[in-house]
Amino acid sequence: MTRRSQHPIAGNRRHHPGGRGQRLLNVKVRAVTARRQRRQKIGGFFWTAALVLTFGVAAWLGISTALDKFFFSNADYTLRRISFELDGVMTREEALLETGMNEGGNIFRTDLAAVEKSLREIPQVADVVIERHLPDHIAIALTARDPVAWIAPLEIDADPFDPEKALLVDDTGFLMKPRLIQPEYYRLPVIYGVRSDNIRDGEPLHNEDLRLALSLLREVQGRPECLLGIRTLNIAKGYCIEVVSDRNARITFASEEFPEQLARLRQLLEHCQESGRKLESVNLMVRRNTPVTFVQAAPPAALKTAQATPERKR
Repeated sequence: MTRRSQHPIAGNRRHHPGGRGQRLLNVKVRAVTARRQRRQKIGGFFWTAALVLTFGVAAWLGISTALDKFFFSNADYTLRRISFELDGVMTREEALLETGMNEGGNIFRTDLAAVEKSLREIPQVADVVIERHLPDHIAIALTARDPVAWIAPLEIDADPFDPEKALLVDDTGFLMKPRLIQPEYYRLPVIYGVRSDNIRDGEPLHNEDLRLALSLLREVQGRPECLLGIRTLNIAKGYCIEVVSDRNARITFASEEFPEQLARLRQLLEHCQESGRKLESVNLMVRRNTPVTFVQAAPPAALKTAQATPERKR
């Protein structure tokens, strides 16, 4: 048998025309084509961006012109009325000065956000509502913080109602200097003995003794049946609260369990009403055999002799 040749037949080989040179040429052609396609994409992107920008600028100019013509320069939208509900915080003149608002300008050119910001920076202001009523009216309503007491200065014999030194405090401990002192403010209790380095207008005061005093005021306000009206509170001692009532009674409270102490005080005040006696002082820190003193009744005036001197017998 004839052995097959171990080498493939030369006629079965594939011949690639051009060989290596042709392959290099194809690679160069593909690279040039890719570069041309990238340049076309980049050029198309820039043309599209320029076209969009041109249309955007034109649209913006058109809208701005229309807005200016129909709104910002329209005499129908002249601001002719500014109404305030100031809740006793300040006067109208002060509000206009604070906000920089004035009548006669365009209602749409008034920066309501800036107006609201300037009003919220006033410590006495709790909330602000501003409404634009077309075509010519802006309404502003303030809600004032509700003060519950005065914080008296630490100076001896200082006037507790001096607005230059004293501050009002609300139920949360927020301090505020009043711009206008309303008549009802003079009926608020005065808190003495607040010792802190952080007593500042427009900031909350995080003081434990003050928190307890405000808690006591809250309990008394929520229990009108306890018959207690508070004129002053002194928290200087720390472990107790010394109260002077609206009837000049001196009442010492422990710094806890206010409801229980008020219940005992109510019984005592009801006894005073029934007996006609007047309370002078009571120490509610002592639960049993509570020390109580009453105002001593004034000695009765000397009775004048109603009868005439008896006639001498003749």
